[in-house]
Amino acid sequence: MINTLIANFALLTAFLFFFNALYGKHEADGDKPRRIVVYGAISYGLFALVLMYFSVRLDAHALLDFRQLMIVCSAAFGGPIAALITAAFVMLGRILMFGGVNDASLIACASALVLAAGGGAMSRWLPRRPGRFWLFSIALCMLCTAITFAILLGEQAMDILPPFFLVMAIGGIIVSGLTAYFSTANRLQLELRASERRYRQLHMLQQSILQSASDVAIVAADLTGRVTLFNKGAEKLLGYDADDVVGRGILRPQAAAGVVIAADKTGVAQAGARDIDALSDFVQRMMYGSEDEHEWTIKRRDGIAFAANVIVSHVLDSDGEVIGYMSVSTDITERKLAEEKLMEANSLLQKLSLLDGLTGIANRRRFDQALRAAWTTAVSEDSTMSLILFDIDYFKKYNDAYGHQAGDDCLIQVAAVAMACLRAGSDTAARYGGEEFGVILPGADAEEALVVAERIRAAIFDLAIPHIHSPTGVVTLSLGIACQGPGSATGEQRLIALADAALYEAKQSGRNRAAMANSSVGRPSAN
Repeated sequence: MINTLIANFALLTAFLFFFNALYGKHEADGDKPRRIVVYGAISYGLFALVLMYFSVRLDAHALLDFRQLMIVCSAAFGGPIAALITAAFVMLGRILMFGGVNDASLIACASALVLAAGGGAMSRWLPRRPGRFWLFSIALCMLCTAITFAILLGEQAMDILPPFFLVMAIGGIIVSGLTAYFSTANRLQLELRASERRYRQLHMLQQSILQSASDVAIVAADLTGRVTLFNKGAEKLLGYDADDVVGRGILRPQAAAGVVIAADKTGVAQAGARDIDALSDFVQRMMYGSEDEHEWTIKRRDGIAFAANVIVSHVLDSDGEVIGYMSVSTDITERKLAEEKLMEANSLLQKLSLLDGLTGIANRRRFDQALRAAWTTAVSEDSTMSLILFDIDYFKKYNDAYGHQAGDDCLIQVAAVAMACLRAGSDTAARYGGEEFGVILPGADAEEALVVAERIRAAIFDLAIPHIHSPTGVVTLSLGIACQGPGSATGEQRLIALADAALYEAKQSGRNRAAMANSSVGRPSAN
């Protein structure tokens, strides 16, 4: 019996090597494709049938083999689904190959099903603990086998189980060790392939970046001054062909003197002293200069000089030893142009961020900035300032009657009038929100603020923009004025509240008028 079990186990070991050759590349996958799980489970199921074919017959109905380990291996490979598929093959084989449906085959099928369910569950509960998975799974194999034989053989099972358990334990250890070895080896192989693939991709990406940087000259040299890298940007910027300079020992530094001399006969020393001098100056400065960012005057091959920004760095090996030098150079002229354009764009964006998109005057953000600045100045200098808030009377009805496009046009006209009515200097007109506008008047007292407010109100009235829902028949404004006097520390938010209250008072008093905070000032315009 032992010899047959050992032969059975030898077949099992050979199959594991064969299985690893077929599916090893998927062994390290955390989430295998469903088809791979199914194929693997079928493979384990078919080989379980082979093991059953070479099983040890204990009597007419009792069989001894390692089919249980196939179910456990399938659970380790593909989880519960794989274990159940393999168990299905085992159950069909037990019924079809060994006497059909009887008590013994049904008990064996139940044992296989329990083992598949238990092994599948443990593969989910212990995904990162393979040692515990195999320990519990082999223990479950032994338990299922013991119960099955106890039912089928009775007391005779006590003579068979101890040697079988010994072989099962040894076999389980070897199988778990093999699967762990295969899993580790496959994972390392996949990692190695992935690392090689990443290295190739990075190398290709590096070369692509280096060569596509047509406006950046990237030059590298070893410790002897031999050029090892000369990208297309360097060809364009310095005027040399890479084929003429890379790897041909164009230059070698004279260590004692720290100067560069012409290279060996395989280089381009025949190109003339002018060629050598132009490139040697650049490489020498790269090698003997400090590791930093510089602005150099560089000569091209044709002798034309230009200013360049050059970043020089040392190339180090894995031990931190210097093995070469690298420089990255750009024409400063192009950089300056780019910086100028960027500054212009930033200036435009800054300006646009403070303007109202519809009316073109200052927006609420700019209004808040200007109000705080004016209030701070008034407090620090103990001077006056005024704030006017105004809006368009019956503007919602105007929109309903004439449409939103006409409403937008009306807002634009009001904004233009407000800008035209400002005093020369630091006054600010802004769209405060919706149809409401604000005017900040630094240094203005109540009388001056009233003059500006009346000027704006009258100008809008004189435009005579038709408004069928206005008592005057034209668009009118209501204005509220608040002042910050010397020695007062009202605060800008309080100033806004006062102006808003005055605006409300102007509306309550009949509209088309200006009102001073706490008192109504001005008069309605005549139609």
